[in-house]
Amino acid sequence: MREWILDKSYELIQRYGLRGFTMDDVASELAISKKTIYKNFASKNQLISELVDRIVELEKNSFSEEISKHDDWFDKFETMLTMYTPEDVPMRLVEELYRYYPEEKDKIEKLFEFRQEILYPLIEEGQQSGKIRQDLNPVIIVMLIHDLFLTPADSKKLKGQDITIKQLLEQMKKLFFYGILQRGEVEE
Repeated sequence: MREWILDKSYELIQRYGLRGFTMDDVASELAISKKTIYKNFASKNQLISELVDRIVELEKNSFSEEISKHDDWFDKFETMLTMYTPEDVPMRLVEELYRYYPEEKDKIEKLFEFRQEILYPLIEEGQQSGKIRQDLNPVIIVMLIHDLFLTPADSKKLKGQDITIKQLLEQMKKLFFYGILQRGEVEE
């Protein structure tokens, strides 16, 4: 029953937003009483909290699973960048979560920390194998990747542009890998 309620709640949240969906909506959509919902979740906040927990765990598992599919360093690195920002979660929901449910923000930050714990050794491995320049600080690389791939979270930057999050992430990945110069590096 809990999973069923969480599934329907997530669907309604995507449709109406975190503050826009109600326990009445969930009960109506599932043809159950609100009392049944409250037997499983003490409050709307608890439901949202458990939903965030669920999403974070799914993301971690999916992330680890995708990385483990690859033996080649470059494939792991590309997968890492491709999956850095979940593209199926509307950024308006992330903004709403941060604004109205700040206690849940820590859970999202822990997800990014989890990804960084995988990324940092991958950067070091790339440097040791000669795939990444040795003169670059791994801490700064990880910080830049983190900041670069969280940029889509600011939907104001995409306002008025006919660009999807997926397109933006793909272009950012190419830019990060290959730069903007034809020859790859400026001659001094």
